[in-house]
Amino acid sequence: MSYEFSRAGKRKRGYDLTQVNEFLVYARQQFTNPESTILSAESIRSVRFKLVKDGYSISAVDAAMEKLEDVFAARELEQSIRVVGLEEFNVLFAEGKELLLNRLANRRRRKFKRRGFPYRGYNRRQVDKFCSLVATHLANDTELTVKQVRLIAFKTQRGGYAEYQVDAFIEKVVEVLQRESILEKANS
Repeated sequence: MSYEFSRAGKRKRGYDLTQVNEFLVYARQQFTNPESTILSAESIRSVRFKLVKDGYSISAVDAAMEKLEDVFAARELEQSIRVVGLEEFNVLFAEGKELLLNRLANRRRRKFKRRGFPYRGYNRRQVDKFCSLVATHLANDTELTVKQVRLIAFKTQRGGYAEYQVDAFIEKVVEVLQRESILEKANS
């Protein structure tokens, strides 16, 4: 089965067509049979495709993968509520939220490990601003969506924050927001 995404162009690099198509075959099997466990939201989030000339457009495939991850995450979280119960699910949500709040409690410009000179990392000021946005949301003061979090991009600077720590934090924010969304549906 073949899927059609826009192509990157003959002189530009994009995702390998065969790899993307093979992955989407598995995703379709999982999607049509929700009880199967071929793929998880985590496996979708962590998949990487080889870059080739005239491959699929990176932005088009990434957008499709994000939607797919959201659908799978929602199914997994709803199933989790059925298995562990709403009360235990609330406890897991509170633990995830607490983990984020502990990181957010660190002082400004000291929230994550810094890269040593001369290495570059994420711009500390931009990351701290993002952290403030997350903290405000967790205090129930503003709306924050998974899409907004996924679209966040940081410039780099010498001595900036270590990317792997910030990226792991962002993944945890996405997970907490997805759990929050499922809880809102369950409570309404």
